[in-house]
Amino acid sequence: MKVAIKSVKWTFHEIAAKQYFPNEQRMDILEEKDIETLLDDVAEWKADYWVIEIENTVTWTIIDHLNHLKNKDVSIIWETYLKVEKNLCALPWATLEGIKYACWEHTAIEQTRKFFEKNYPNITIVEVWDLSMAWRQIKEKNITNTWLIGWKLAAKQYWFNILIDRIDEDKKNFTRFFVIQKRTEEENNKINKASLHILLPNQVGSLMKILWIIAAYEMNLTKIESVPIPWEQFHYSFYIDITFKIPQLYYDMLKAVRPLVKELDVLGEYQVNDKILGEN
Repeated sequence: MKVAIKSVKWTFHEIAAKQYFPNEQRMDILEEKDIETLLDDVAEWKADYWVIEIENTVTWTIIDHLNHLKNKDVSIIWETYLKVEKNLCALPWATLEGIKYACWEHTAIEQTRKFFEKNYPNITIVEVWDLSMAWRQIKEKNITNTWLIGWKLAAKQYWFNILIDRIDEDKKNFTRFFVIQKRTEEENNKINKASLHILLPNQVGSLMKILWIIAAYEMNLTKIESVPIPWEQFHYSFYIDITFKIPQLYYDMLKAVRPLVKELDVLGEYQVNDKILGEN
């Protein structure tokens, strides 16, 4: 089985994939840095599944991933969550006293900035775009004055030590991932959640009409996020998540909504993940 991830091996994407496929012994991880290439791998059956982060409880939703999803022949089939646990990692012979720099990706830096301001104000925080390259360069060049903010799995694979464990300020910090597969036209009666994209006419009350219909069909709106439409000033489309108990009511709701919107894209229909994976 081939699973494509928009990341490198030994990161939280691989952890999330293995939590979704816990019994899969032969899993080939395909590393892709370009989101469009990665989605094409799934749409063209070069990969069986795609696992990607989509939002974090503290900082962001990755709108670019959602924008690509609605334009490809793929569908969300499940969601999974991973508790964010960041550790300060360094080469085995590095010491706390010799550390001058700490680096990781932008989101991790923002989520741990308070930790550094409180405990290590003299440490210079460096943002990196290719985390796998940072691991390799520190190891190959024997850089002992730099921390990496990383996962234990990656530290183990690169033979780094954990100098400080669990530096997260927010202990309820989770990242949500989507599991993606090539789109099929079959209706699934075991679903109880859907992710949608809607583009409304630029008219007074257009969003309110849709929200009333969603409520009338006993749908629970769990997420709504507006996204600017390029080249149309102050005009927005919406990404929404809804949950429901009766799939047929959901399908009826879609039929009622379609005449009132300019576009309606079903990004995925799946089952709610009631268990937050990785939570202690």
